[in-house]
Amino acid sequence: MEGQKEFILRTLKLISVIILYYIIGSKSIFLYVLSLSLYKIFLSCFSNISVKESLKKITNKRKLLNLVLLLIIVTSFLFLLLSILIGDFVSIALKLNNISLVFIFMGLSIITKPLIKLLSEYLEVTCNNLNYQKITIIYDISDNLLLLVISLFTFRIFKMKLITATALLYLSKIFSALLIIILLYLITNNKKITKTSFEDKVNYQKELRLIVKKNSHKSIIGIVKNSFYYISIIILYLVLSTRYNYDSQEIEKIIVFVYFYAIEVINYLIYLAKQITNELPKEANVTDRLYHSLKIMLTITIIFGIISPLTCKVIFNNPNLSIYLVMVNFMAIFILLYDTTFENIKNSLVIYTSLIAGLLVKVITIIPLINSFYRMGYNLVYGDILSTSISMLLSTIINYIYLRNTNKTKGNYFDKILDILFDGILLAIILMLLQFIIPINTDSYFKSLGLIIVYLFVSITFVKIKKKKRG
Repeated sequence: MEGQKEFILRTLKLISVIILYYIIGSKSIFLYVLSLSLYKIFLSCFSNISVKESLKKITNKRKLLNLVLLLIIVTSFLFLLLSILIGDFVSIALKLNNISLVFIFMGLSIITKPLIKLLSEYLEVTCNNLNYQKITIIYDISDNLLLLVISLFTFRIFKMKLITATALLYLSKIFSALLIIILLYLITNNKKITKTSFEDKVNYQKELRLIVKKNSHKSIIGIVKNSFYYISIIILYLVLSTRYNYDSQEIEKIIVFVYFYAIEVINYLIYLAKQITNELPKEANVTDRLYHSLKIMLTITIIFGIISPLTCKVIFNNPNLSIYLVMVNFMAIFILLYDTTFENIKNSLVIYTSLIAGLLVKVITIIPLINSFYRMGYNLVYGDILSTSISMLLSTIINYIYLRNTNKTKGNYFDKILDILFDGILLAIILMLLQFIIPINTDSYFKSLGLIIVYLFVSITFVKIKKKKRG
């Protein structure tokens, strides 16, 4: 049931992003993408905070709630100030004017999701016969729908100034939080809040530290992963504008598509790949999970790499954007392997070493690789994508070496990897030969949609035949 809810939410988010693409039209939401990447870094700091288990074992639940609430408010306020400072710095570095309003609204919205999570967990523990697991789902649905409504009013109906319209997009998160708070009040107004008495004296400061420290490595992983994208956006804009004199509108168009629209499509494919990998038995070791992740994601990458012009025609009505979708599609393999190893590792020292090493390689290699691809005559975004892929691959290797040595995994996976590569090459050849029989044509929407179905049918048939042969 939880899997179905997550699937619906992920699908809704993807659909809302696609609809947003058409609402925005030719206008740029670069500042929204730039600030949203920073927003995700800040939000990752709250990802590990959960009070449910602590609330179950103490008497004065309201006191613990107030302490955690105070922590979230103070931290969010500091992030708000930091957002304004970073916004000012970015405006100077990228030579952008009057962007403070966007970062102020972004900073104000940081508190919304952790606040809703805290209140829902508190009420779930203290109220009888009430399930508040659905609260965050309602928040996410409301956020996606309101984002479309607000963008429609600001960009289309009232045609506000770009800075104002971009800043107001964050109202979707703020209004959604207010809606949830009102809903929680109405639901719990006549409900009796119960107390459980397991202990009389609790060191609340100690309990607060435990809440903050528990699974803190997951927050660090999220912070670093989102930092990859934020660094890419900043460096790409700087290099393309100062060194290669790209037009600012062209730069913004590239970055917005790659790090907002394309990354959302690819994240959805990664999610689907993870769902298939999760069907493995719980006792499956990390090597098996990596093997299956590579097998699934490589197949998806080849298929969507070849039909990317058709995909861009159907989804974005612009097949010329397919080059960028192919780039991010390639990076998806390394994102999935990166996530898989971090999901299976618990040693904090190894995690931090791996994260720092990957982030350093990203910072060191991004500019040289961009310059290298320029000299070779290729799209400059290739350099950025490759730097992220190399960085994630390094972290994946460090994690895997530790996990393999710790779990003492045995088995000859070299032959299996060769089989994966052979199957991938064979599938690519089949799809490329298919283009001679049924050429990829993006003249019309329905023709493109029909070709996608044909190419997917051939790909799925190939996968099933190979699976049947191997038993």
